[in-house]
Amino acid sequence: MAIAPANIEAEQALLGAAMFDAEAFHAASHLTADSFHEPLHGRIWDAIGDLVSKGRQPDPTLVLDRLGDDPALAELGGLRYAADLLDRAPPTTRASGYADMIADHAARRELVSLGGEIAHRSADTADGSALSILTDAESGLAEIASRGVTRSSWSTAADVVGDAIRSAQGRAGVRFPSGLAEVDQMTGGFTAGEMAVIAGRPGMAKSTAALTIARASATAGLGTLFFSLEMSTEPVGLRLACDLAYDPHAFTFNGRGDNPTLDRARRNDLEWSQWERLDAARQTVTDWPLLIDTRPGLTVAQMEACARRAFRDWERRGISRGPVIVDHLGIVRPDKARGGNKVVETGDVSRGLAEMAKRLDVPVVALVQVNRANEERQDKRPGLADLRWSGAIEEDARLVIFLHRPAYYLRPPEDPGSEPLAQRNEREVKLAEVRNKLFWIVAKQNSGPTGQVETFCEIGCSAIRDRRELWR
Repeated sequence: MAIAPANIEAEQALLGAAMFDAEAFHAASHLTADSFHEPLHGRIWDAIGDLVSKGRQPDPTLVLDRLGDDPALAELGGLRYAADLLDRAPPTTRASGYADMIADHAARRELVSLGGEIAHRSADTADGSALSILTDAESGLAEIASRGVTRSSWSTAADVVGDAIRSAQGRAGVRFPSGLAEVDQMTGGFTAGEMAVIAGRPGMAKSTAALTIARASATAGLGTLFFSLEMSTEPVGLRLACDLAYDPHAFTFNGRGDNPTLDRARRNDLEWSQWERLDAARQTVTDWPLLIDTRPGLTVAQMEACARRAFRDWERRGISRGPVIVDHLGIVRPDKARGGNKVVETGDVSRGLAEMAKRLDVPVVALVQVNRANEERQDKRPGLADLRWSGAIEEDARLVIFLHRPAYYLRPPEDPGSEPLAQRNEREVKLAEVRNKLFWIVAKQNSGPTGQVETFCEIGCSAIRDRRELWR
């Protein structure tokens, strides 16, 4: 078994320095009790931190008072041991060097532990598949890396402002587009390092909107990842194909349009020319940097591990990172069991996706279901209060867009004969006015205005377009 890397002398030196001068603690405040190999040293570090947070000098007597009857401390000599740490304390200026050494050894211990766990699981063929072990290993490595071994990563205000100005001046158009010019005009597109939410009731075209976003990024040459936890491969593929084959100027004969639709494609009820158009769509996407994962029950950690592998591969080929799209947030499996508490689980997932966006430095676009409250109102447009578990999602998302397709609420009843003629005529008049309208309601935007954008939507063809595009 590998020996756990540690430097007890460095731990003792840092503890002594921190008890001599609280500035030494501040220089190493990125450390936690778990950073120390000796558990007693970890408890002493917590006691010092507690005293410093209260503005008190952490001398040995006060530290021992915090520890109480600690048997490990008593075994080493109690107050005498703490006093010896203080007597041998190095200058405060050396504290940061000792802290880096301790953090480095702590990371190494975690790597040794993770390596042992991987070796044990790999040898046991009953303990999951090799793929699941690899996924967990990458997630574990990413977690260790995210804690880091350095003290801080400060940037001066001048650097931050200057970099931001240069970035804005050098930007040519929208970096992460939605695929809809009018939506991008209001939002500026999606932002790297932030989570955006596309929300709506079932039937509002959320998945179609997500594929529109994926199409826009992929055609711009950005490596794009689409996690479809709800739909399987076939409906995702057919939706994308129908979207690409859609022609807004195609003719209609006897009420039947020339554009291939999703339902007719799934029934193999298309003309040969329509199948040719779908096959042309397949040729179009051949060179797109777009990857689609339709496995159910993925966790945020698993998605992040997959994303890191894909981005590394793309970067070796000179392809820039694009968005990660998740369909949808409500069925992402939590990394930790919360006893079935959906509110807490959803909060964990939401926070995890927001943090993943920052770690990967890409936009994460998450689809979210809206509760039924809006359907009880006369005005059925949803708002922030209609988000399921809205407290966590609204807080974590930097951009929240609701989709509203009014034609959905003007469908004929299941039994057409039960609808009075006058009522049917009134409904059909209203339906004609809104048949292809899809509203993008920007309800929250930390870096811009809120408002509403109307786009064109042919839901049967999975096609969303700018209104101005239809008149070209």
